[in-house]
Amino acid sequence: MKVRARTRVARGGKADQAVPLALLATAGAAGMIAGLVSTQLPAKVVFILLGGATLFAVIYRYPLLGVGVALFFNLTLPQAGPTWNLGIQVAVAGEARGIHFNIHEIVMALTFVAWVLRSFTGKSEWKRSSPISFAILLYVITNIVACFVGIIHGGSILVMAFRFVRTVVFVYVFFLVLNLVTTRRQVQGLLVIMMVCFTLVATFGLVQKAIGQAKTEYIAEKVLSRLGYPKDVNYVAGESEAQAYRINSTFLHPNVLGGYLVFALPFFVSLLSYAWRRGRRLIWFLLLVGLGVNLSALFLTGSRAAWVAAGCIALLYGAFGFADRRVWLTAATVILVTALVLVMLNPPEFVKKRFTSLSAREAAEARMYQYRMAIDFFLEHPFLGLGMGMEGQRIVEANLRETWVAVENAFLTYLVSHGLVGFVFFLSLFIVYWFCLYQARRGSREDPHLYFLCEAFLLGMVGYAVSNLFGAWLLFAIPMLTLFWFFLGMGASLHNLYRFGEAGREASRGVWPDRVKTKSRPLFSTG
Repeated sequence: MKVRARTRVARGGKADQAVPLALLATAGAAGMIAGLVSTQLPAKVVFILLGGATLFAVIYRYPLLGVGVALFFNLTLPQAGPTWNLGIQVAVAGEARGIHFNIHEIVMALTFVAWVLRSFTGKSEWKRSSPISFAILLYVITNIVACFVGIIHGGSILVMAFRFVRTVVFVYVFFLVLNLVTTRRQVQGLLVIMMVCFTLVATFGLVQKAIGQAKTEYIAEKVLSRLGYPKDVNYVAGESEAQAYRINSTFLHPNVLGGYLVFALPFFVSLLSYAWRRGRRLIWFLLLVGLGVNLSALFLTGSRAAWVAAGCIALLYGAFGFADRRVWLTAATVILVTALVLVMLNPPEFVKKRFTSLSAREAAEARMYQYRMAIDFFLEHPFLGLGMGMEGQRIVEANLRETWVAVENAFLTYLVSHGLVGFVFFLSLFIVYWFCLYQARRGSREDPHLYFLCEAFLLGMVGYAVSNLFGAWLLFAIPMLTLFWFFLGMGASLHNLYRFGEAGREASRGVWPDRVKTKSRPLFSTG
């Protein structure tokens, strides 16, 4: 027995020494590579290689750190940050586009590679299952079928490949989050990052409004462009007789910022309930300030789709508050709806321009024109659709654009390109996600932390789905696409926490033990 014990200690010591040796080997290899290429490559490239190697080594040791870093950059500098431009121009849907990667995409790719390597060596889980996983598998299959259907209908293979990569490849974000986020502490850490980033982006949008369009464009041209930011960063819809001045913060369009803020809105509301119940008055006050900043920025985006989505979230909160006896939430919803009715009777100039100005009417007419054409295209091939990316080649709107890259409705886009089959499987992603979080929320009434988190993620996706009824950002805005898959992964992780508890080993093996069913009573009488 003593010999065996010593053997174990010796083996443990070698295992403990493996990590620093691996880091030392990585650093040494990076140094050798840098020395070999330093005579051929600029110093900037050498430093980037060294920085990338060091970052990969750290992420390999702490893979969840990579998820946190990628999430931070995705939430703060999604489209307005420095990019790695490959210098490759590709013609997509009638226009030339450069292929480049944002910071969060690079970090997330490094995290994925590190996770795969750790999974092969048994250092990370990779078999964690979720009901959402099956829906994603069917979704990927329908996208592959849609590519072949598009080729049959004469579509460009390059367009098919571009759309497939942009729509499907980010699935790996879901599996990263599902397998790496397994404890409440990890969820809480990512949640803090999200709340801070939401507030920073909204605050920057308010600063845009305060300094005005001229100064915003001057800063973009004289300062940000020298730091590697895209030339069209800080694009704003300039104020005129036919257009209201709208903020976009770190996104390239106010409508995308509106969809982003709708994602964020439920977290402030739900966590306000949690902080009040736990007696965290300071946190409650900070969340209230964050909610005010978020709502102000949401209003100034001028995104009508985001406004409608926020209204839907408010109505659902009213229903949830009534069911949970959170009287203050129901009362706040009633007051908000009443205020909206009064505002619409005598709307301010900003709201008038967003609904009655020339640009607003043109945008509404263009969308209606697209929808009518899309329905006609769907009726031509209702079962399997036109194929991946084909709706962008078929829909032409007068002289506004040479080619519409998509129907400005994510669900109608899928109905045209993927047909009824693909549309059903695309919609199933939302349905299964909502069902999992609703089940976890319903069964966690005696666990307020998990209860309110499930509520926030559930309603965040509701707002996202509603806003995509008026746009196709889910398909074309990479930061929103990344956030979509991150939300799916977090929903799966929260559902597993509800089923198995902290980092359940059964979950990693795909075993689903029976949960003890108990009747839960409402715990929330006042807030």
